[in-house]
Amino acid sequence: MRFFLDANVLISASWKPNAEVANIWQLQDVQLLTSILVMEEVQRNLPQMHQIERLRGLMTAVAITPAIEWPAFTTAVPGLMLLPEKDRHVLAAAYQARADFLITGDKKHFKHWFGKVISGIRIEPPTHLLDNFRLRDP
Repeated sequence: MRFFLDANVLISASWKPNAEVANIWQLQDVQLLTSILVMEEVQRNLPQMHQIERLRGLMTAVAITPAIEWPAFTTAVPGLMLLPEKDRHVLAAAYQARADFLITGDKKHFKHWFGKVISGIRIEPPTHLLDNFRLRDP
């Protein structure tokens, strides 16, 4: 399974030691992905060196997808234009990366899609994702 991580997930996992969201990195049989544009946002929002160091450690397990021109995806990804322009690249990059899940804590812009599948991508907040995978564990 392929999980595309939004900036707020990476920031939350890096913000403090033992952050619950960092448990995503413990899930088995998943490939973690993000994009260059997401990483730019993350780097702007981590103010302290120890947070940046935690991020560096986490990123060893995350593949960074190449930059995309999201306007090319406006017809391929239903609902893309419903997002604010600053967030469209996230869904477009998840689509381009062929992600199974887009993991985001962005309740303001993605909440109405939580638990839904858009263009083959299930959009979930990290807590729902972790709860779902804990239920599957033996």
